[in-house]
Amino acid sequence: MSEMIISSVTTEAEREICYHLRHVVFVQEQGVPVELEIDEHDAEDAYHFLGLIDGEPAATARICVFGDKAKIQRVVVMKAFRGRNLGRQLMRHLMDFARANKLAPQIALDAQTYAVAFYESLGFETTGEEFDDAGIAHIHMTQPA
Repeated sequence: MSEMIISSVTTEAEREICYHLRHVVFVQEQGVPVELEIDEHDAEDAYHFLGLIDGEPAATARICVFGDKAKIQRVVVMKAFRGRNLGRQLMRHLMDFARANKLAPQIALDAQTYAVAFYESLGFETTGEEFDDAGIAHIHMTQPA
């Protein structure tokens, strides 16, 4: 099995690949309304990341800074690449990036509730109550940076 190479997105073409992966997973697989998937942060202030396996796009995510939180968002692993711990590899890369660049004192995310145990295994703790985002149950999670 080839290793996933994760890089910071620096071009519009790379960002378009990230948007495509997100569209496939969130809009096509999970039914998120297309108008909610891309927002103003994507082009303005998000740090985007792309994971490739043998040159093929396999995963993506972004980080946005909101006050004292570096918020990990839009975490995607394509169906063909799931079950290989790529989500864990991507999350560790994002957490390391946030810490190394001192983006904020806390790292946060809004987890789909089915994935809470995965994020807990990475050191996140739930905070607050479950809420609906785009028709999908989520819960806020944080950890110190």
